[in-house]
This record gives sequence, C-alpha cells and structure tokens, in this order.
Amino acid sequence: MLCLHPYCPLGSPVSSWAETLDRPEIKIRKGLEKAALLITLNSLFGAGPSSPAKPQPAPTTNAAALRRLLRFCPCLYNQVDTPPSAHGIVHLCELSVGGSITDVNVVEAFKVQHPKTLGWAYPPAQPFQGSGGTVMELLCSGVLASAGIPAMELDTDDWPIWRMPGHILLNDGKMGDLKALGDILVPCAPTNLIISVKSEKARERLLYSANSIEGIGFGFFDTPSEFWTKRRMQLYKRMGFSAIYMPDTTLDILNLKIDADGNRQYAVNINGTALYRPLTQFCADMHSVVGRSAFDL
Repeated sequence: MLCLHPYCPLGSPVSSWAETLDRPEIKIRKGLEKAALLITLNSLFGAGPSSPAKPQPAPTTNAAALRRLLRFCPCLYNQVDTPPSAHGIVHLCELSVGGSITDVNVVEAFKVQHPKTLGWAYPPAQPFQGSGGTVMELLCSGVLASAGIPAMELDTDDWPIWRMPGHILLNDGKMGDLKALGDILVPCAPTNLIISVKSEKARERLLYSANSIEGIGFGFFDTPSEFWTKRRMQLYKRMGFSAIYMPDTTLDILNLKIDADGNRQYAVNINGTALYRPLTQFCADMHSVVGRSAFDL
C-alpha cells in the first residue's frame, strides 16, 4: 500500500513533508494553509510511528484535506488522535508483518488485527470502529496486488477505470450497487470470477454468496467441519464455486477427514480440480486466470 509519510518504516517515495504536500494526491494548494500545515507536520510528526502510540491532535481542521492526508499517509493513524480507516488498519498490518500483504503472510496479517491475537508493531492511536468485513476485503485486495493484479482506480464518476491485469472492489464507488454478488471481481472468461471474502466462519453466507455465478471463497476459516460433509461439497459445486481458499492448518484437518470418510471424489469443482485450496496458492491461481480463462482454475 502506498504511504506518503516520509518516515514510513517500510519506506516512502518522499523524503520530507514538503514533498508529501507537493504530491497531486494530497491536493493542497499553495498558500497560508499549506505553509501552516507543513509547520505542524514537521513539528508534531517529524518521526515515524511508535509503540505505544503517542496520539497528537489532527494537523489540520480542514476535514477534506485531513481525509486525503490520512488516506495517503496511513502511518498517521498511529500518530493522530482519530479512529483508523480500514485502509489504515491494513497498512498497520503491513508494518507489523514487515512488508506488503501476500498470500504467504496474509494469515499473519489477519492475526495482527484480530482482537484475540493482537500483534501490532505500531498500534492505531484509537480503536477501529468500522466494518471488519471491509478490512478482510482489503487484505484480499492486497494479496491480489502483490500478485500483479492491483485494484482498479475510480474515475471522476466513481466507476472503475478498467486496466488489465486488475481487480475491482465491489464495495467501492458505483460498483457498490453490485455488492450483493460478492466482494471482489476478477475479470476473465467465460464469466468474471466473483470473490467472496469471509473471516473465520463460513456458515450459510459463503454458500449462497456465489449466486450460481463462478465464485471464489477466500477466508481465514478455522472450522473444518463447515466444509467436510459430502452434501456441503455438492452444494458448493452446485452454487458455482470453483475454489475455496483457507489457512493451511484448517485445510490439513479438512483433507484428513475427507480422505478418512472416502469423500475425496466430491472435493472437486466443475473443472475436475481441487475445490479446497491453501491461501498460499491464491496468487498463482488468480494470476493464471485473470484476463484469460477460468477453465484453467
């Protein structure tokens, strides 16, 4: 995730707050407001994030400018006395795992922000108050970006600017009208893949999220019994799931049970390949089908 905080522990394309404020993303016009903001940033935020957090007042009273500053300098969520956004949480997860979110470290990143396994290197200055589901979606989006399939930006009308390879967040802009179909769209033939991102439990919500369109499940599932019955595997196939990705520990237990019950023949998708897969296979699979054919999944 891009961070324009000049003291971001993961590195930054800028080396000073003056350079940050000159970036077009920040949209700060020259004048007294910009000069005052620069003085405040240099005075209060002249170093990187800390542990524990040492929250300071917001560097500006201009709400729109503050939103942009926080969006493009998410390290500030460790330093400014304001609740973090979902994007901010994901960046603080990146700081904690020491790099961009990938299919190798995404489980670790998930645990960093989980209330039961908090592991912040640099905690947010205030507790997160948003939707946990949005954080899960952005973790998955980060994994896709690490595979060279970044999220498509929005145009001035809030529609995605189609660029390939890329993915669309169905929770952003005017695509939000299609949110009921799933969380992330990966373009490919003959129908686009719709990724349904879940946390630790699948329940019935995952089953019905494919809507008989080609679906992908992505989650940090911790209950193998939600997946191992013959009927549940038949239902996932009937509802259009090509693959469901989960942590290695859950998948190992699931596979042992499926084999013990003699149900391996049911754990396949419509293409005859594995229905249940490790999260560590997600990047390679998505890279192989984006802009191509989902029959190779």
